[in-house]
Order: sequence, then C-alpha cells, then structure tokens
Amino acid sequence: MQTEQNRSPLSDLLYSLLLPMAVMTAVCWCATLLWGFDVPTLIGFAVGYGYVVACCFYLAHSCEKAVELDVKKGKRVMLACYAVRFAVLFVLCAFSMLTGCINVIGVLVPQFFPRIVLTAREFLIKKER
Repeated sequence: MQTEQNRSPLSDLLYSLLLPMAVMTAVCWCATLLWGFDVPTLIGFAVGYGYVVACCFYLAHSCEKAVELDVKKGKRVMLACYAVRFAVLFVLCAFSMLTGCINVIGVLVPQFFPRIVLTAREFLIKKER
C-alpha cells in the first residue's frame, strides 16, 4: 500500500482530480433530472466516473513504467495502454447501447472531465502568478 511519502507526483495530481471530476459528474447527472429520474442514467454516470478514474490511474502507471524502459519498449507500453483503454470504452459503450441498462451518454460524458479540470487548473495557476 502506498503511503504519502512514496507516492509519485503523478499520483498526487490524479488524487487532486478526483473531487472536481466527481462534482462535475454529479452536476451533469443532476442536469439530466430535468427530463426525469432514470436509473440507467444514474448507473451510466456512475460507471463513466468509475471508468475515467480507473483510466487515469492506469495511464499514470503506464507512463511511470514507460519512462523507466528504453524508447521502443516505452512506446509499446503506451500504445498498449491506449489500445486497452479505448477497447474497454468501446465494449462499455456497445454493452450500453445493446442492453439499454446503462445510459451511454452517462458513460461518455465523464471521459471529458480530466481534460477540462486540467485546463481549468492551468488557467487558475497562471492567474495566481
């Protein structure tokens, strides 16, 4: 188990993204309540948030691993990470569309949140300087 002392800076960045992404997911789900409560939508946003968090940590782990390898192996690790993440997203979306038990929009919308949060953080950091 990781402690505060042996966590990487990348892990610290990811932990700082969790709360803003959770808030954005909740806000987006609340916006869907204007059209009425729907269990598949709630499940979709929960699955989407869980998947984006898992992807962020998998990407961070892959990046840390790739940096320690030579160029060819590092590229291969990052390509495999990319392929796995998008293959699983494709399977989740296909399952969502075929069964209807999970709202596919709820799965896809949280996938944009890491980029939004990181961009907003950069603007806030520049404003503080």
